[in-house]
Amino acid sequence: MLLDLFRKEIGFENIHGYDDIKDIVKRALDAEDNYNLLFIGPPASAKTLFLLGIIEYKKGVYFDGSNTTNRILDVLEEKKPKIICIDELDKMPKQFQEKLLNFMESGHIKVDQMRKRYDFKIKEAKVFAACNEITRLSRPLQSRFRRLHLPRYTEEQFLEVSVKVLPKLKIAHVIGKAVWDQRGDIRDVISIGKLVRKNDGPEEVEQILATMIKYGEIKEH
Repeated sequence: MLLDLFRKEIGFENIHGYDDIKDIVKRALDAEDNYNLLFIGPPASAKTLFLLGIIEYKKGVYFDGSNTTNRILDVLEEKKPKIICIDELDKMPKQFQEKLLNFMESGHIKVDQMRKRYDFKIKEAKVFAACNEITRLSRPLQSRFRRLHLPRYTEEQFLEVSVKVLPKLKIAHVIGKAVWDQRGDIRDVISIGKLVRKNDGPEEVEQILATMIKYGEIKEH
């Protein structure tokens, strides 16, 4: 999962600003009662950083809604986590959004499939999610969350965060600038950073980025 790849690089300290929101998130995590939060905003607005920071703060699971499979159900059944983070919720298929809604309403997951049947409960789970377009979520699902709208980082802020999440790379700012120019997000910065070698320079960064754009890992704008 994305979390396993980025665990060492992500934490609340790498999120530029938003101290007031960090306080709300930590209070929600520490609260005894159920509390669900939805981060809404364009790419490069720290949504993913918040989700990964949450996983660092409290033990839980992270899922990418744009790459949804039944593996999510397997993980939930196996680990029964109290903290569930879902990125790109608006890209999650409607059928999974409906399952999520049912779960958030009852704490119960019951799914009958040809190869496997799921029937289990997770008590007092908290769901933290992120999306770009809230209109892609059903109104009932929207209503299960408290919403926080995050503006896009400025270029200066984005570059600062890029340096923080890639502390071992001297050309972290180069990677950040290249990704910023393509309107990518911090996940793209980290992904490219893992491919950069010690002796690479701006030319190699541009080549990696161009390849990812060409073959669909990063969308061209």
